[in-house]
Amino acid sequence: MKRSALVKSVLFIKRLPAIIALIMLMPCSWLQGQGISNLWLMGYDCGAPPQCGGTNIDFYFGSPDTQKVYRDMNFRQTSASISDTSGQLLFYTNGIYVANRNNALMLNGDSLNPSDYTDTWRNDGLKISQGALILPSLYDDSIYYLFHETLFDFDYQQDHLYQPIELLYSKIDMRLDSGRGAVVFKNAPLISDTLLVGGVVACKHANGRDWWILCHRFNSDLWYNLLLTPYGIQGPFSQHAGQFIYQGGGGQSVFSPDGSRFARHHVLHDLDVFDFDRCSGLLSNYRHSAINDTSGGAGVSISPNSELLYVTEDLHVYQYDLNASNLDSSRITVATYDGFADPFPPFRTAFYLSLLAQDHKIYINTGNGTPWLHVINHPDSVGLACDVQQHSFKLPTINAATMPNYPNFFLGAEGGTVCDSLITIVENKNLLPELILFPNPVRNSMYLTGTKNKIGEEVFVRNVLGQQVKVSVNTIQSGEYLEFNTSSLLPGVYFVEFISGKERVVKRFIKE
Repeated sequence: MKRSALVKSVLFIKRLPAIIALIMLMPCSWLQGQGISNLWLMGYDCGAPPQCGGTNIDFYFGSPDTQKVYRDMNFRQTSASISDTSGQLLFYTNGIYVANRNNALMLNGDSLNPSDYTDTWRNDGLKISQGALILPSLYDDSIYYLFHETLFDFDYQQDHLYQPIELLYSKIDMRLDSGRGAVVFKNAPLISDTLLVGGVVACKHANGRDWWILCHRFNSDLWYNLLLTPYGIQGPFSQHAGQFIYQGGGGQSVFSPDGSRFARHHVLHDLDVFDFDRCSGLLSNYRHSAINDTSGGAGVSISPNSELLYVTEDLHVYQYDLNASNLDSSRITVATYDGFADPFPPFRTAFYLSLLAQDHKIYINTGNGTPWLHVINHPDSVGLACDVQQHSFKLPTINAATMPNYPNFFLGAEGGTVCDSLITIVENKNLLPELILFPNPVRNSMYLTGTKNKIGEEVFVRNVLGQQVKVSVNTIQSGEYLEFNTSSLLPGVYFVEFISGKERVVKRFIKE
C-alpha cells in the first residue's frame, strides 16, 4: 500500500466513531448537499519538510478537517477542484494540468493553458487568483466543464504586461479510464480578447439550473458573460458597467450567496459593487469605494445572509453594509494586522484572499508562505461582533496565496421572474398537452399548434437572457398553426412564450 493511502486509512479509522455519530445525528439531505465543493486543496513542495507538502481542508461534515497529503501537484494560487455528492474528490487542477482522484495525471490532462508564462510556472502552478473554475454539465452527470486562462507577454504602451488574451474551456468525462476520468478536449477558446487577470466566477441563473460565467476585459469597463445551458455554452454577451477602466492584475471577485450582488476588489481600482440580475445576467446599481489602503492584498467575500461584504487589504479587514444607502459611510474596520510572522520574518500573516466556507465562516489566507489562515467566525454580525480571529486556523503545511474557486452550487431558482419558467416550463398544466412546437431543432420555419380558439392570446420569442427578439409570426391553416420565421435568428437556445388569458406556457427550442 502506498504511503498516502496508508495515511488516509489510518486517519479514517481514527475518525470513524465521530463520523458515525455525526451521521446518526444529521439528516441525509444535509449530508448529500455537502459534496461537490467540500474539499479545499492547497500547499506545495518547498524543500523543507515537514512544513511542506499538500494540505486538504474537508468541510463535508460541517467543521473543517485538515489533512496533510502527498501529491505531485503544487498550488501557488490557481486552484479548482470538484467532488461528487458524497464528498469524494473527482479531479483538480492548478492551471498547469488536470489530476484525477488518485493524484495522478488525468488521461489527456496535460498541456493546459499553453503559453510561455505557463511554462515558467510549470512546477509550481499558475499564480492567478480565480484563474480556473469547474462546473458540472447540465445534461450528463458524468461530464464537467473546466473554464481557465493563463497569461501572455505583450507590449502595451511600451510596457511589457502579462495578461490573459483568451478564456478557454476543456471538457472532462468521468466515465473514461475506468472511472478516473479523461479530458475529452482542452484549450478551446470561448472569448478571444485581452482580459483582466483572473476573477473568473459563476452564478446560478434565475432558473436554478443554468450558469452565468463572468469575467472582465482589460483596459475597459466591459464585462463578458457566458451562459452554460444543457444545450452548450451561449455567448459571449457583453455589457459596459461601472466607471473605471480596469488595468493591471490582482484582485478577487465574488457573487453574494443569494446571487443578487456582485463585487470586484482590484489592487489598483479598489472596490466595485453591483446588483446582479440572475435572469438577464446584467449588472446594475454601480457603487464604488476608494479604500486608499495598501495594495499588497485584494480579497473580497460576502456573508452568508448576503448583507455584509468584507474587503481584505493587506493590513486591514473592512466590513461594508450592502443595504446601506451610502456604501462608503457603512465601512467599519474589523481587524488590523497584528504583526505576527511564521515560520519566521519576513513571512507575515497579513490579509490576502478570502472565501466563505460551508461552515458559514469566512477564511482568509496570508499571501505568504505561512501555515495559517485567519477566520471571521460570525460574518453575519455587524462590526466587531463578526469576530475576526487572526492566524487562528493552523494548517499542516505552508500555503502561499492559494484559495479555491467555488461558486454557490446550492443556490436554487428565483421565483417571480420570466426566467423561472425555464425550469417550471408551465404555469397552467391544462394547456400543456395541447401545445406542440415543431420541428425542434429548427432552421428557417417553425410551427406551434394547439393555439386555436384561445382568447386574447399573445406570443413572444425570447433569447436566453429573457429579452424579446423579433420574429415574424403568421397564422395559417385557418388558425390551426402559428408559423414562425426563424431564419434571422443566430444559432442558440430560444423560448416561445404563449399567453392566453391567465394561462401561460413556455416552450424551448434550438436554432441550428
